[in-house]
Amino acid sequence: MTSVADLLRRVPFLAVLPDGDRESLAAAARRRRFARGQTIFHKDDPGESLFIIEEGAVRIYLPSPRGSDLTLALLGSGDYFGDLALLDGGPRSASAEATEETATLVLERGDFARLIGSRPESAMAIVAAVARRLRETDEMAADLAFLDVGGRLAKKLLELASTHGVARGRGVMLDLPLTQDELASMLGVTRESVNRQLARFRRLGLVGAEKRRFLVLDAEGLRGQIV
Repeated sequence: MTSVADLLRRVPFLAVLPDGDRESLAAAARRRRFARGQTIFHKDDPGESLFIIEEGAVRIYLPSPRGSDLTLALLGSGDYFGDLALLDGGPRSASAEATEETATLVLERGDFARLIGSRPESAMAIVAAVARRLRETDEMAADLAFLDVGGRLAKKLLELASTHGVARGRGVMLDLPLTQDELASMLGVTRESVNRQLARFRRLGLVGAEKRRFLVLDAEGLRGQIV
């Protein structure tokens, strides 16, 4: 099992801390496990903690009263979420659900705030991390407005290959448990639309599948679909 200090080091704004400070946070952190399908928190719940995924997978989404949730991100081992709560302690801006059995490390805001007050280098790293999140949100909005379904799907597959890709002889495998329904939710379209585009990508030799995981076979070809 990965040590707590090593897990904290995977978070950019914790990685810049001196080893001694990170060890102090490691001593205060705790581990929590979630079953597949278990809700970790709901949108608008009080936010007081950061989660780091040790193993498993988590879906971050915006719930819809009509039942068609919008998936914002699918996260795997080494990813983190809930970081905004460390800054303001405000309500959760989205919901989080374990999509398979998941082990996490939990860091409470109070423990973090006591340490970070005297560490401006980490404070700046937090600002940078939040800025990246905001840029990603702006980019998602632009994609929904300007890209067709094929373009959105191609871009999302390339993003996932970059963040969760594992090299295979024929290409890059997405090392996440990802279904067509989840892809559709991430893109804001129907499953049928995703199914049609995936079938077209397969015919073009752009994507495939291995061990129930999507496989990117031709990254340049996928980039050509983003129009």
